[in-house]
Amino acid sequence: MTDNSSKFNPVKSAGALLLAVLMVVGSVLTVAAAAASPAAKAESDNNVADGIIYNNLCEDGDFHVLSAYEVTVKNNGQTTKVFVSGGTVADVLEKAGVQPGENQVSVPAASTAITSDTDVVIMNAKKISVTADGKTQDVLLPYGKVGESLILAGIRISPDDILSVDRNTRVDEISELSVKRVIYKNVSVTEEVPFDSKKENSDEIELGEKKLKTEGVNGEKLVTKRVKYIDGEKSGEKVISEKVTKAPVDEVALVGTKGAASAGGAGSFTDENGVEVSYKYMLTGSGTAYTAPAGALTASGHEVYEGGVAVNPELIPYGSKLYIETPDGSFSYGYATAIDTGGALMDGSAIVDLFYFSLDDCCNFGRRDVNVYVIE
Repeated sequence: MTDNSSKFNPVKSAGALLLAVLMVVGSVLTVAAAAASPAAKAESDNNVADGIIYNNLCEDGDFHVLSAYEVTVKNNGQTTKVFVSGGTVADVLEKAGVQPGENQVSVPAASTAITSDTDVVIMNAKKISVTADGKTQDVLLPYGKVGESLILAGIRISPDDILSVDRNTRVDEISELSVKRVIYKNVSVTEEVPFDSKKENSDEIELGEKKLKTEGVNGEKLVTKRVKYIDGEKSGEKVISEKVTKAPVDEVALVGTKGAASAGGAGSFTDENGVEVSYKYMLTGSGTAYTAPAGALTASGHEVYEGGVAVNPELIPYGSKLYIETPDGSFSYGYATAIDTGGALMDGSAIVDLFYFSLDDCCNFGRRDVNVYVIE
């Protein structure tokens, strides 16, 4: 038979020594207790304010470590200090026996959780109608600047939020206000990169004729935008980055120049690709633009196409190869063929009418002076 009478039990022994360590750091009070006799308990009650910690320390000899916060409550010049182990500002006020008046609020708000650096102040306030987050309610705002008072009252506002009054406006100067929530989100989308159209001269193709060398293919780019939302509604966006993920392929058209440099013309000009071209004669006058659906027939019986233009056939015979540009060289329609006519051409109000499939292109050209070089 084993004799256990010699084994030491520090918890159950009636004469166990109370070991209590009180450590106060800032407003945090930590109590460590191993065991307690009735006499030691009475002594500990005197060391811990109101004995608020001790009664929770020992149950059936268990060892507990609890923390308490010392919270200062200021109300109309009076200061009260209480110890709590947690909870909210409302719990502190109840323990301190402080009840804010009808036009008073606690700062922080009553629902705020207690931390190690919490102090509570009772402030005079004014009831303001506040609209935010889709609802309107009467809120007691502490006297002061609106921006600060909203935060003190527990209403979250960010620097980007839009207030109906200036944030520095005094609370006593208003009776209502609204808060519009502003948030930003980065959104990435894939967008098309249009291909460019280029021309190359070819002396293997008849003058003025065109032939597609390379078909254009659009590329792609990843665009990141910073999108602004006000109360959940999109109000604007700003591109913050772009990255081409698929490069476009340029469209390349061959423009015929076969025989363009032959001598004997009335003069010469340099086309948009740097080739010197001889011409028979040149007309300068007003140019216009027109459009028609694909497949429409012209006065010469040809279907419309870009590069086929309308003229006065008495001045420029049908089938004539032309080159058209503005006198200052700022715009070039390029090589063309005379295949159509119209009223403006016959009455002399224009010397050429340029064809485009796009109405926008026609509008962009409008009416402007041009040189029409008759090549052959």
